[in-house]
Amino acid sequence: MSATVKHMIVVGAGVIGASIAYHLARHGIKVTVIEQNHPASGATGSAFGWLHTTVCDDAPDALLRHASVDDWHRLEKEIPELKVRWTGALSYGANAPEIQQGGQMLARSEISQLEPAMNAPPPRAHYANRDGAVEPADATRALLDKACSLGALLKTQTPVTGFIKEGARIVGITTPQGALGADCIVLACGTVIPPLLSTLGVSLPIEASPAILLRYRVAAPVVNTLISGDDLEVRHDRCGNLLAAEDYPVSGDIGALASETLAAIKSRLRGTASASLLSQSVAQRPVPQDGRPVMGFIDDMPGIYVAAMHPGVTCAATIGRMASEELAAGNNPDIPESYRPARFNPLRR
Repeated sequence: MSATVKHMIVVGAGVIGASIAYHLARHGIKVTVIEQNHPASGATGSAFGWLHTTVCDDAPDALLRHASVDDWHRLEKEIPELKVRWTGALSYGANAPEIQQGGQMLARSEISQLEPAMNAPPPRAHYANRDGAVEPADATRALLDKACSLGALLKTQTPVTGFIKEGARIVGITTPQGALGADCIVLACGTVIPPLLSTLGVSLPIEASPAILLRYRVAAPVVNTLISGDDLEVRHDRCGNLLAAEDYPVSGDIGALASETLAAIKSRLRGTASASLLSQSVAQRPVPQDGRPVMGFIDDMPGIYVAAMHPGVTCAATIGRMASEELAAGNNPDIPESYRPARFNPLRR
């Protein structure tokens, strides 16, 4: 790619696609966002929204995580509608980070001061004071709205049915509404990436990892921060409801899991006796096979760029910045080789 790029298509209107689209539009590049359903209808819509910054230096996504807070603060200034809540996060038990980077360890008395509604606080917990949370669907819409105000075009209910090639180069996509040409196609559509690439004879091992988001009605706020422990992971949403994140149960019984989580909430947090389930949803999170983010052009397939990782919400602001810089300039040396799709070679079948 070069600075002469005039039009890019971003496939996927989740939080990563929306961030890339906004940052591209901010660079003055013409952008069209293609979404097969509606914005945030995939993994983003069921994401917990934790801006989780505490990570050890050898973690697969450490580079992005370390930069994420500054990038979200920058985005807040550019797009106030994002409304990030910087409450910090309290972690205990197996969920407490082994290596502390920022934040502090709290004793039981300090935990009680921070979270007075907590029953039987653990003896110690880690407080990551720089952590925050966003409402992922709302943040996605805010990013897309800002991108569109800068000239981007959003097409929903528009699945990609194929690619247009000129020689070895990809120059566009096909949809039920017709063909659309572009200088580059950015695939930011999570678990849909592998089947799309397979039509080009390219294999990229991105797996679907299911997770559950539960939403409970509570009479009044009971949590000041975001709490992550052995027994529950909860925070309040913008409306005051209590959100809980859970891994998908081996039994597949989501209803039973929702009941167990509610029981854990009532046991751990005072003021939740009347809490009741409002909704439950399952997200298919895109997780590259080796756990590392995927960012970069597909070798020997000019015109295709891929961006996928978990946790997408935490790192979306940084991915948008770094990917857009690469797409605008043709290369971004700040993106490590270990993130490049080429590490999965041979990609071609």
